[in-house]
Amino acid sequence: MDWQPGRRKCEYSPRVILFPLAPDPEQQRIRELFQRLGEVSDPVTLLELKAELRHLLTAYAPLQKPSPRQLRVIEMVALGLKNREIAENLGTTEQVVKNHLHKIYAKIRIENRLKLALWYEEQVYEGKLQRHPDLLSKP
Repeated sequence: MDWQPGRRKCEYSPRVILFPLAPDPEQQRIRELFQRLGEVSDPVTLLELKAELRHLLTAYAPLQKPSPRQLRVIEMVALGLKNREIAENLGTTEQVVKNHLHKIYAKIRIENRLKLALWYEEQVYEGKLQRHPDLLSKP
């Protein structure tokens, strides 16, 4: 780009950019997929690349921490309460509880209530979460 009136001329100093000697194979594959997305025009190949990229990005993304409301739902599931009972305790509908559970499953990458309860117990055991004593007193 040539210099134009009204623009400042910028000089870039050469810098040494250090990269790890052996990048993770997953990170390398993600980079390759992003490069290929710009090069490919076939719709079927594009869909395949996007699907693989989506899988890699979600599989290696850091876990998100559940919100306080979601933690209360998790605690009640770990106590063995049903969706209806959780809804009564929270003052919401059963559908809202189902929505919370769907979002929780996606956040911490688990598939069912049993694994959710086991995840919660593991977090409590490791000291990452604390039980709320007011939930233990309810039947």
